[in-house]
Amino acid sequence: MTSYESIKSSIGLDFEEYIEEEGLNVAQVSAKTLEEDWRRVNDSLFTKTLYFISIAIESLKYKEIADFIYYKLDIYLENVEFEENIDKNDIEKLEQDIQVCKKLIDSKDEYKIRETSFATKSRVEYILGLKVD
Repeated sequence: MTSYESIKSSIGLDFEEYIEEEGLNVAQVSAKTLEEDWRRVNDSLFTKTLYFISIAIESLKYKEIADFIYYKLDIYLENVEFEENIDKNDIEKLEQDIQVCKKLIDSKDEYKIRETSFATKSRVEYILGLKVD
């Protein structure tokens, strides 16, 4: 199990590196992060929620969010019960992030939803459906 802090840090670094150094857009970074980290993403409901919320927060710093994140976000914004083996402090931090994300999403005038291709959405769906051994 990977900790809350290491996942948050990793996602923040992905956005910095891929946007600022490689010139990718928010949707490309979001998809690339989910694809590269698919084992951690799909490890548990906690990690999947943490990835979606963290990607959304990082995206909104750039005033946009990928459609495949935005349209699934409601599922993760409502998660309040996680696996019993998750550290309680990590759950509290994630719950705080969920509240931050809700406030950012509610300010609709301050960001745009970046539309992606059907192929991108399909690839992300496939990645999210992969089973971890």
